[in-house]
Amino acid sequence: MAVILNRYYNLKLSLSFLYSSGLGLLLLTLFTAPLAAREGDTLASTTVVVESSEVSEPTQNFLEVGRGEMDWLWFSLYKAKLMTLTGRYQQGQYPLLLDIEYYRDIAAEDLLQATREQWQHLQFSADDIKRWQSLLTATWPDVKPGDHLSFKVIDEQTSQFFFNQQPLGVMHDANFAAAFLAIWLSKDTSRPSLRAQLLGEKSCDC
Repeated sequence: MAVILNRYYNLKLSLSFLYSSGLGLLLLTLFTAPLAAREGDTLASTTVVVESSEVSEPTQNFLEVGRGEMDWLWFSLYKAKLMTLTGRYQQGQYPLLLDIEYYRDIAAEDLLQATREQWQHLQFSADDIKRWQSLLTATWPDVKPGDHLSFKVIDEQTSQFFFNQQPLGVMHDANFAAAFLAIWLSKDTSRPSLRAQLLGEKSCDC
């Protein structure tokens, strides 16, 4: 009887040590990890938009070319990063990604208006602008501080938006990607300083 009691108390002390030292939590994590992984796989499979190989993290495998901030009067509106697979930019070479992190609340309607004005500045045709605007109207959300709106050009005819790393609409338009990137990367952009930062020609402490 005494031997049984001693074994019982030794087992109780061992369990107490495991939980007090954090090992118990580790063991619990190890036992439940496979279940969590299976649940995660199920969730990820429901967010695929383009194809089964597309991931919800748009910046995976991309290297930064440059970054810069967009200022208006005394305010900083957003920070933009240009990324490619090599960390170098060459016009017409894909895939690439433009990631924008917003500093302020901006309604989708205001984003659309600003985009339309930039396309008008670059002298795109009214018919093209109207067609592209209809694509964006069905895609873009309102943004708030800390939100990311990313634009990934997959190939010459296919591009996709992501909102906080979650896939949005796919654009099957051969001219859309080049026109959208031109807002920042064209030599005729209204923000040449930001262009230089994105291309890595000018540094930004941001």
